[in-house]
Amino acid sequence: MSANRDVGKAEVSPGGGLRKRRRLLLRFALFLGILAAMSAMVLGLMRNEAAISSLQRAIAGSTSAVLRVLGTDATTVNSTIVSDRFSISVVAACTGLFLAVAFVSAVLAYPAGWRAKLLGLAGGMSVIYAMNVVRLVVLFYVGVFFPQRVEQMHLLVLQSLSIVGVLVLWLIWVERVAHARRT
Repeated sequence: MSANRDVGKAEVSPGGGLRKRRRLLLRFALFLGILAAMSAMVLGLMRNEAAISSLQRAIAGSTSAVLRVLGTDATTVNSTIVSDRFSISVVAACTGLFLAVAFVSAVLAYPAGWRAKLLGLAGGMSVIYAMNVVRLVVLFYVGVFFPQRVEQMHLLVLQSLSIVGVLVLWLIWVERVAHARRT
């Protein structure tokens, strides 16, 4: 009958599972703390018109350059991508800053060496910038060919794909860091 008393009790090996959960919770709390601090910094940056507008203009310029490579006559006026078929403004929320903040927070909270973190941040920020330009190119062409779908693509599809893209980017980095530890 003593076997019935143990039914439903979780086995915790001495120091094993409980320590892992505690470390995981601490890492998650660290992630949330970094995320909150960096989000506050970005919100402050967004109040600095000169700083944020230079980023908006850079992204608009990069997007216009890609559109021209693809054969579309596009130019930029401040942070607006202009063509005779469609125009799109790059506002502060379209800069990818909040995606970058999430990625940076996740990388910094992950238990890896500083060299791996710095390489991950450099590569990740470049990929996020490129993803954002691709997102704007796609949105531009949706505006050209399916103008009635721009809002849906912008708010639902492309933002969701951007979030998933950043998550996948982080998971790829984690796998590379984990693989480097194994070899």
